[in-house]
Amino acid sequence: MLSSGDLEEGRLLEVTGLFNPVDCQSLGVIRTTLKSMEAGKVLTVICNRFQQKEIASWTKKFHHHLLTVEDIDGQVTLRIRKGDSG
Repeated sequence: MLSSGDLEEGRLLEVTGLFNPVDCQSLGVIRTTLKSMEAGKVLTVICNRFQQKEIASWTKKFHHHLLTVEDIDGQVTLRIRKGDSG
């Protein structure tokens, strides 16, 4: 299930419904969401463990900052601060 909402510090995105082991569709949604945000704002992403690994690698590659990772029984919450590069 995909959902997006506003938080005081940034936005919330739930992408567990976009799980696909062949092409991580959640990355496209995260990229689009971050693109619409100002640098320094925080995106909170709810995903699964597989997506977590893909998102963490992607975040580093595109110079965003993975602030926190919380895994509760396979439901992972990531907090990503948007970098300056877009």
